[in-house]
Amino acid sequence: MNSTDTFLNELAILDPAAASPPTDPEAIEGTRLWVLGHDRAAHVADAGAPALAGVSELVTRLQEEPVAPKVRRSHSVRLRVALIGAAAVLVLGVVGVLPSVLPGGGTTTPPAAALPMLAYSEPDGADGPTGLLQLADQVRASTIPDGSGRYFFEHRRYVGYATHEVEVSEGYWEADRLIPIEDDAYRWHDTTDLSGGQLYLRDGEDLGGGETVFAPGEAGSDPRDVPDSPQAIYELIMLNNDQHQRFPGHYLIDAYNFQANGLSQADRANFLEAIALAGDVTSYGRVTDREGRDGLAFGASRFEDAGGETIEIELILILDPATGAVLETDTVYPNDLPGAPDIVEQYDLVVDSRYTDTLPACGTVTCPGAADAG
Repeated sequence: MNSTDTFLNELAILDPAAASPPTDPEAIEGTRLWVLGHDRAAHVADAGAPALAGVSELVTRLQEEPVAPKVRRSHSVRLRVALIGAAAVLVLGVVGVLPSVLPGGGTTTPPAAALPMLAYSEPDGADGPTGLLQLADQVRASTIPDGSGRYFFEHRRYVGYATHEVEVSEGYWEADRLIPIEDDAYRWHDTTDLSGGQLYLRDGEDLGGGETVFAPGEAGSDPRDVPDSPQAIYELIMLNNDQHQRFPGHYLIDAYNFQANGLSQADRANFLEAIALAGDVTSYGRVTDREGRDGLAFGASRFEDAGGETIEIELILILDPATGAVLETDTVYPNDLPGAPDIVEQYDLVVDSRYTDTLPACGTVTCPGAADAG
């Protein structure tokens, strides 16, 4: 097995179609960081240590060692596009072109053009806590009524990349390129008993395992359980978690992304003030999201060690300026290419989010569990 095999095997660890894909976030993150760490050959060499093969050298080897594919397959549907982090950072952030540089790749479209950075009014960032407090005041004073209805329904679209595999020998698969993916996630719950369901589609199709029905009490948390003060919200998310305490803004933004649209505007205002307590949040000002909606953008990063170097992973949250509702969240990595823009690894777009007395369809089908809803 050569170093190219080792490198691709590390990528394959993240394959959820494998016999035993890791579910431990630390295992997944460790694999991603291993991949990133092996692009640092030049830095290691400069330090006088034996140089490991970096990504550029591995790409050259891949071009010189063509793979004879037997059967191609793509990954099965999964919860979040985020799990493609290792491969996406490898190709998008280091190589800088879509994986035509890898065996079997058929396109040379630069991924930065496929997932562009949005045009923020404050591209270099400004004071975040002040902007969050101002937004909280606007949301609290809004005359737009809170949503009402028995059911909460949300449709999100996740856009990014997934690894594609080829069988190079009997039962032995290797990642050969990245492919653009678009996942649609539909989720609903009954506010009276927290029963509900969800449906995940990859490019409009259920690839198996995408339907889930939740028994009463299992579909989510009750919005009434959200603490009623910013300090209490902050402590709930931060306490007893060292990683959260190191990067509070990042994890508060992540929590807001998945909870805010089901909350009242008063609770959103409290939550925004809780994020402002973090102190490590940046305001990117006004922006138009990928659905053409005007919003306000706030970002915060966490930093991971990769072979002695620090990798920044930023979440940028785009909010409705009147209600504080989540419109979009982008996951951004730095680009190692000199002078190149940062890379949007994935984006999470809220297509529809509302309370309703009549459940809409999940795409073109009845939502899982909806037929049994009272």
